[in-house]
Amino acid sequence: MFRVVHYINQFFGQIGGEDKAGIGPQVKEGIVGPGMALKQALKDEAQIVATVICGDSYFNENIEKAKAEILDMIRKYSPDIFIAGPAFNAGRYGV
Repeated sequence: MFRVVHYINQFFGQIGGEDKAGIGPQVKEGIVGPGMALKQALKDEAQIVATVICGDSYFNENIEKAKAEILDMIRKYSPDIFIAGPAFNAGRYGV
């Protein structure tokens, strides 16, 4: 079974909207929000071991720092696959 780390923004991470866009990266064990649909799509082929959540504004205002923090979080789980999104052409998300 493949190990997956999933990345989502603060909205999809169920933290909040624009008022929470400044939050720094955090990691939660297992599935959060849209990871439920992803789990169904992956079936028994992969397991979401962690979800990394970061505010859109934080990421875009601290790109190098945020990338380093997020990569450190991801590496701790030794994933076979990294999945980011959904994004839905939503403003800064995915920049």
